[in-house]
Amino acid sequence: MATGSGGLPKPLGSYSRWRRSGSTIYVAGVSARMPDGSIDGVTRTAEGPVQYDVAAQTRRVLGNIGQILNEAGAELSDCIDMTAFLVRQEDFAAFNAAYAEFFEGASNPPTRTTVVVLGLPHPDMVVEIKAIACKAQAAT
Repeated sequence: MATGSGGLPKPLGSYSRWRRSGSTIYVAGVSARMPDGSIDGVTRTAEGPVQYDVAAQTRRVLGNIGQILNEAGAELSDCIDMTAFLVRQEDFAAFNAAYAEFFEGASNPPTRTTVVVLGLPHPDMVVEIKAIACKAQAAT
């Protein structure tokens, strides 16, 4: 298991980024945090409110999950189930379109549950995804 390699920021709490049990890999909830700790898809201007790009965050989240799975010896195509958490229901269409970019045309994409939640651990997060993948460990 790993907690912060591969160019991703360290988890903000006392938990493993991923765990393996046999051929099953469990990935903790992943956000759009970038290596410098900032959140992708957030625009701040002096004259207006913060703007959130759920599509950019979704792409970053899935990219981060891909990096974590690579660390575990797997890849996104090995995912069997994902749970997505959205802060705003009105973001579902943009989230779904960005998510589809990663799995469109896959012969057996992962199952998915999407839940609208009141909030996530950081106010700039509008999407978080946790994943379960299945990949046999390489023989040593």
